[in-house]
Amino acid sequence: MRSPKEMRIIQIDITNACIHACSNCTRFCGNHKKPFFMEEDAFKKAVDSLEGFPRTIGVMGGEPTLHPKFEVFARYIAEKHPPTYKHNPARWPVRNFIRYMWDKNYFWHESMNTRHGPGFWGGGGQKYYEYFETIQDAFPYQLINDHKNNAMHQPLLVSRKDLGITDEEWLPLRDACWIQNMWSATATPKGAFFCEVAGALDMLFDGPGGWPVEPGWWKREPEEFGEQLKWCELCGAALRTKGRLSSEEIDDVSPTLYEMLEKAGSPKLRQGRVALLGDDKLSETNLQDKKNWYIDSYMERISAENKSLFPRELKKLQTAEPFDLAGLLAGAGSDWVLAYAGEEPRSAVLEDIYNYVLNPGVVYPFGGRAALFNVRASALRGVSGSFDFAGFTRLWPDGKRAELTNWAEEDVNPDLEYWAAFAKESGALTEQVRAALNKIASDYGRTVEI
Repeated sequence: MRSPKEMRIIQIDITNACIHACSNCTRFCGNHKKPFFMEEDAFKKAVDSLEGFPRTIGVMGGEPTLHPKFEVFARYIAEKHPPTYKHNPARWPVRNFIRYMWDKNYFWHESMNTRHGPGFWGGGGQKYYEYFETIQDAFPYQLINDHKNNAMHQPLLVSRKDLGITDEEWLPLRDACWIQNMWSATATPKGAFFCEVAGALDMLFDGPGGWPVEPGWWKREPEEFGEQLKWCELCGAALRTKGRLSSEEIDDVSPTLYEMLEKAGSPKLRQGRVALLGDDKLSETNLQDKKNWYIDSYMERISAENKSLFPRELKKLQTAEPFDLAGLLAGAGSDWVLAYAGEEPRSAVLEDIYNYVLNPGVVYPFGGRAALFNVRASALRGVSGSFDFAGFTRLWPDGKRAELTNWAEEDVNPDLEYWAAFAKESGALTEQVRAALNKIASDYGRTVEI
């Protein structure tokens, strides 16, 4: 086992409400009679308690964007735990968003910021689109999985005693558990825990709670884990059990845990989506020893049929200058708007807009007489008055204006040159950063000037 201080991530679980009820979820989503939503004061206390933690502080669920105060939480963690280097928030239109996010995580999080800063874990669904601007602004690291893929989830609601594993056999397995050794400690509304699954079990089965969420809790050593280790007895992560497709939304559990779910009033159990673990689930090799046992490729994390991130609507409005903003918005829809004076502008993005991911917080001007924008942009909040197109686009800050006539329309990462220039200008062009840029460029069959 290891101390939380040695982990690359510590999570803050802000809710266990979710849009899915995946098989064998680490947060047991779908088994709670009523999901929790962390209070704002508790979230701030959790972030503040991790002051000095040198790596990633994650915001997680469930689906974190379901929390009614998600935007408040995102802004707070971005302010209190900023990365060393601030990234540009996904300005340009992108065709292959999951590939772009892989590049962005690899360059900004792993290389530039050496894993320091806020992280986001979510499903990339409708609420992600709603909070797209906020998420790009706040989180340099994002791990998105829509669970419409071939991800395998190992059974977790398993008692080792139900499988006949002796104390002598158990302790080495427990101490080598892949979740505790590879992933994260956590803070929940009920306290801080040495392991994220321990925190989730405490929530599911109404346990006594964790350690006080106070500065330095994450510096505890394994010999101080104490009573929290009892949750390992009810967790199958360290055991030799076969996984199930997450999209099946069926939990595999051992008899002891089945009885506990009955007492807890598990909705999944009542719906027939809990299966007793049988001998056929035992495996000769631990899943953690199998390469790519979770999902074959990072690029599968967002499935091809997932259209949640793409524009819903494009409203075209011809207008004269100066135009009244209130009047313009009154004629707009609920998503993207192309406002223009004179002849309607043309571009590859506009012709194929429903196949591009665009940042709703960015304005895309066209040569001074047209602008593509989203009605939900933060730049438009509380704004009124009359504007010409130049004045209108200046409502957005410099980092959120992207002139489409300057944009290369190939299906490649559109940010490589910007990232290289930033690394040079900021004095952060280490060998690690240079290697990351070259690796990303070579994956596209390109080179980048460094």
